[in-house]
Amino acid sequence: MPEPHRRTLLTIATAAITAALLALTQLGGAQSALAATLFTDDFSDGDTAGWSKSGGTWSVVGDDGQALQQAKGDTDNARLFAGSTSWTDYTVQARVKPVSLPADGAVALLARAAGSTTYLRLALLPGNQVRLESVRSGAATVLGSASRPVTVGTWYTLKIEVGGSAVRGYLDGALVASGTGTIGGTGRIGVQTRYATARYDDVTVTSGGTTPTTPPPATTPPGTPTATPTVPPTTGPPPTGQSSVVAKDGSGNFSSVQAAVNAVPTGNSSRYTITVKPGTYRELVTIPADKPYISFVGSTGNARDVVITYDNASGTPKPGGGTWGTSGSASVTVDGNDFTASHLTFSNTFDEAAFDYSAEQAVAILTRADRLVFDNVRFLGNQDTLYHNSANSSTIGRAYFRDCYVEGDVDFIFGRGTGVFDRCEIKALSRGSSSNNGYVTAPSTMIDNPYGFLFVQCTLTTDSAGPQSVHLGRPWHPSGDVNAIGQVVFRDSVLGAHVKNSPWTDMSGFSWRDARFFEYRNSGPGATVTADRPQLTDAQAPNYTAQRYLAGSDNWNPIH
Repeated sequence: MPEPHRRTLLTIATAAITAALLALTQLGGAQSALAATLFTDDFSDGDTAGWSKSGGTWSVVGDDGQALQQAKGDTDNARLFAGSTSWTDYTVQARVKPVSLPADGAVALLARAAGSTTYLRLALLPGNQVRLESVRSGAATVLGSASRPVTVGTWYTLKIEVGGSAVRGYLDGALVASGTGTIGGTGRIGVQTRYATARYDDVTVTSGGTTPTTPPPATTPPGTPTATPTVPPTTGPPPTGQSSVVAKDGSGNFSSVQAAVNAVPTGNSSRYTITVKPGTYRELVTIPADKPYISFVGSTGNARDVVITYDNASGTPKPGGGTWGTSGSASVTVDGNDFTASHLTFSNTFDEAAFDYSAEQAVAILTRADRLVFDNVRFLGNQDTLYHNSANSSTIGRAYFRDCYVEGDVDFIFGRGTGVFDRCEIKALSRGSSSNNGYVTAPSTMIDNPYGFLFVQCTLTTDSAGPQSVHLGRPWHPSGDVNAIGQVVFRDSVLGAHVKNSPWTDMSGFSWRDARFFEYRNSGPGATVTADRPQLTDAQAPNYTAQRYLAGSDNWNPIH
C-alpha cells in the first residue's frame, strides 16, 4: 500500500528514544542524525484529521497542491492545534501564505501550546514585521522582532525551535528573533490567524533543535521600534551560525550559490541552511563529500523562482582539451551526504538544436551521496536530466523525491542510485517522433541491491509526445557491466496515453526481460496491462514501498 501522508509517532518506544536524543542534543547544539519526526502533514489527503479546532473556518483547498486554509477574516483568534501536550524540545516548521492581512491582522505558527490561549508564537504582521512572542492566557510578551518583507499572496517558511527555556524563530531559513520563553516547557504545535485569512502547508515537527545559537538580526526589546537590519557584505564568511543567504542583488551574504557552499566548514557536522533568493544562478555547483548536512532552500516557496542552471553537454569541449562527459556535464553535483533541497529548480539548458555534438547527454543534477531529500524541486533538461547515482558500485546512495517535477526525453531519470519518487510529476518531452520519443528511466542498479527506482502515486504527463511513443525504461549496463541489473517499479500512479503498451525495451544488446521491471495498480490511458508489462502480485507489493526502498541498515525514514 502507498505510504501514509501523515504520521504521528507517539509510541512509548519513540518517546524514549526522543528523550534520550534530547538529553544529548540541546537547542543550539549539533543536529543529531537520529532526530525523530514527531508529526507531519502536507494535507494531500484532503482533510484536517489529527488537528483540533478553536475558532475560524478551516478546510483543505487546492493551492499548488492541497493546502490548509483559514477563510474567516472577522475573527480575532482562529487556531488549529496538533500533536501532544507532552512534547518538550522540538522544531516545528510550516509553509505559510497570508491571503488577507489587514492593519490589525496576524498570521502565525505556534509552539509549546499548553492550552488554547498559552503558547509561543512566530507571527507575520502588516508593515513588514515578523515577531516572536510568548503568549500566556492571551497576553503577549514580545521576545524579539525584525523587519522583513511580508506580502499577501506569497509563501513563507516559518520555523520555531524550542529547547529548555530557549526559543528561536526563523523566516525562510534566516534567524529573525530569539529569547527566553515565559511559559511551560511542554506543549503542542499549532497555526493561527488574527483578523486575517491564510493558507498553510508542509507542517513538520522534529525532535530537538537544528541550528546552533546565532545572534538574531534586528532583535528588539518590547516597545522599541525596529530598525531595518544592516545588509551584510556579498563576499566573505557567513554570519556566525549555520546559515547564510544567497541573493543576486547583493542583499544576502553571497551573490553565488557556490560561494555559499565554499564557506561551509569542512567536516560540518550539523545542518547548514543556504537560503537562495529569487533569480537565475548560471553557475556550476558542487557539494563536496566532506561537507555533509547542507540544505538549499528557495526563499519564496515557489520552485520556479530560484533556478540553478548551466548548459554543458557530454560533448561540450573542456578548456584545455577533451569534453566534459556525462558526469562532467552536470550543472549541480552532490557528493555530500544528508543534502536536502526544497522550493527551487535544477536545470541544464543545453540546446540540442544549436550544437551538433555526437554526445548530447546534459545532466541537470548528479547525485553520488546518501540520504538525500528533494522537496518541491523541479529538474529540467532533455537527455539525462537527473543522474541519481552512488559514490561507487559497492555503495548504495538513497534519495527521496517528494512532490517534485522532472522533465526530459531520453533516459532522463537514470543511474544506480536507490530513489523514491513520491507524488511527483514526470513529464516526457517530444523528440518529434510518432513512435519513439524516448525513455523515462535507464537504471543501472547493481545486482546485489534489491531496490532501484520506485515511482509511487506519480503522474506521467506530456504536452507534446504523441500517443504510444514513450517507454517507461530500458536497462543501462555502464561499460557493459553484467552486474548492473536495473530495478524499477511504477505503482499506484497515473500513466498518460503517451506511454507505450509495451513500455520496456532493450539497450545496448541487453534484454529488458533480464532486468527487474514491474508495475502495480497503475491507472490512466497508458496503464493497459499486456504480456509485456510484468505486474507485482498483491503478495509481492508490500516489499516495494517507499519505506522499504529507503530504510537501509540505519532505518532512515524521511517520508512525509
